[in-house]
Amino acid sequence: MKRSMKQRYHLMLGILLGLIVAQFLAILFTISQANNLYTLASDIQSIIIVFFILIFIYMIVIFNYLPYRLSRAINRIKALIDEISNGNYQIDIDSSLFEHDSDFEELIFSVQKMLDIIMRFDAVKADKIYEHHQRISQLINLLPELVLIATVNGDIVYINDVFRAKFPAISETTNLNEVIHKNDFYTQIFETITESLRFGNNVYDHKVDIEGSSQTALIKGSIIRNRKGTVSGGVYILELIGDEA
Repeated sequence: MKRSMKQRYHLMLGILLGLIVAQFLAILFTISQANNLYTLASDIQSIIIVFFILIFIYMIVIFNYLPYRLSRAINRIKALIDEISNGNYQIDIDSSLFEHDSDFEELIFSVQKMLDIIMRFDAVKADKIYEHHQRISQLINLLPELVLIATVNGDIVYINDVFRAKFPAISETTNLNEVIHKNDFYTQIFETITESLRFGNNVYDHKVDIEGSSQTALIKGSIIRNRKGTVSGGVYILELIGDEA
């Protein structure tokens, strides 16, 4: 039978009370059976010494046992909470560690239930985020313009299919600062985007027109900021007009 800390505390106090009562009964029995005063005093002295040693040892056990069990259970729960706070939700909780502490076992079961709910919620949230990402990706791919999403450092996060077809050498693993074109027209396009990211400026219908080129580019860009207002990246739409030289 599993006992809680409260039950253990009451049990130990009951045993201590039993020892005191046993001492009292032993003294009463000795008095009732005594034949002379000297023997009575010697027997009572022996009983008191024996029970004093027993009670003293038992008090040491109580003094150390309960705090030890309580501290051990709390440390295990603390380690469990530390794991959860570090983002580890898939924890294999060994309930046998708490099988002698029913109060803490109920707490562990509650933590396990909470983890199950969090994991189900995260799974649903991940599905929704994936579906939302798919909708946005498909929507961007339907646009006739070239679409590019990049971080403030120039790392490309996403490009649509039209962009891939136009620049097959560029992918989501490319950094804009490493893009090199012999064509001055394309070089100026990517320089405009990198400068926008570097200075955190939006681009409003910026026109790129190189003398001698039959092509013209119209760039629109919006800077993305995090909740603190710091620039984290940008979204750019490129519309190419004219035939490639």
